[in-house]
Amino acid sequence: MRADGGSRLAWGRGIAIAVRTVHLGAMAVLVGGVQLAAPRQALHPWLALTAASGLALLALEARHSRHWPYQARGVLTFLHLGAPALLLVPALPGRAATLAALALGAVGSHLPRAVRKWSFRHRCVVD
Repeated sequence: MRADGGSRLAWGRGIAIAVRTVHLGAMAVLVGGVQLAAPRQALHPWLALTAASGLALLALEARHSRHWPYQARGVLTFLHLGAPALLLVPALPGRAATLAALALGAVGSHLPRAVRKWSFRHRCVVD
């Protein structure tokens, strides 16, 4: 507890919620714009905001555990970041790539704790 009565945990959680909200909003506009064939130039700010807020989320999430990079949640985050850029965009049209990135993010965010915290290194759930 801090001297002013606030909690660092509550403050950090509030920041994480705000960053996630910005990420979801920017990503919704970006994916919607791609699906509706908006001009690429109009989507650049939304792509930048999606990427910046996604990197901020990555930094916030990675702080939860030193094991994060080799837990399922970390591996899925890296797939979410890398798959669209490295694998899907060259192989699929823009619409399919954005939907694939959306699906990877949604699935990774809603997995049960036992799956999210599974460590590929330890071969068990690790906090």
